Amino acid sequence: MADIGVSMGKSGTDVAKEAADVILVDDNFSTILPAVEEGDTAAAALTLITLSTMLGLSNPLNAMQILFINILMDGPPSQSLGVDPVDPAIMRRPPRKKNAPIITRRLLLRVLFSASIIVVGTLFVYVFALDDDHMSRREQTMTFTCFVFLDLVSAVQNRGLGCGLFQNKMLVGTVSMSALTQLALVYVPFMQRIFQTAALSPTDLSVILSLAALSLVLHEGRRSYERKLNAEEAYAIVMEEMA
Repeated sequence: MADIGVSMGKSGTDVAKEAADVILVDDNFSTILPAVEEGDTAAAALTLITLSTMLGLSNPLNAMQILFINILMDGPPSQSLGVDPVDPAIMRRPPRKKNAPIITRRLLLRVLFSASIIVVGTLFVYVFALDDDHMSRREQTMTFTCFVFLDLVSAVQNRGLGCGLFQNKMLVGTVSMSALTQLALVYVPFMQRIFQTAALSPTDLSVILSLAALSLVLHEGRRSYERKLNAEEAYAIVMEEMA
């Protein structure tokens, strides 16, 4: 009996769809990966607000900003992860065991790693920008922008381990558009009124970009470690079969 029943949306029967917990509307199992990894943004936003409340700080994000992050900002980049090019090394790997889980421990740890970077980095910027007990528009804008940029780095670095930085053109395009949209929210006057943001100084923006660069490096270290684990696991399976 499966822990989570998965059914195909196009080719699956009505009975299968009724019994399933998850329906893949595009009949593509790779859709599950970006769907799970998109959860790191929701977890990070919830954790950020919870920690701010526990520390006695003002809410770092307003309702419009949270809505923008969850629906418009995070959606397109995360969905683009589902169209990563096929890894040429996939056919050289041993077959997965039939009872191997789809959502693995490593995948959950990856989500936790990504969410932790977003939360810690955003809290750092929040405390760095906080001049007093009153939350100003500048402070909230720095927090909002830092969260978005770290989230976009997470999306880019959660692409397939065998996928180069510019191989998934849809991911590059959606992340670029999301970053430009975020800058528009910060610097375009009528969007400032809607999202209650304020123009950031070059110094403020450089702090955020430095954190995004640090996040990129940390994720790249995690990716290198995962590649090493994959190689060791593949070698161990081959040696086991030969024995």
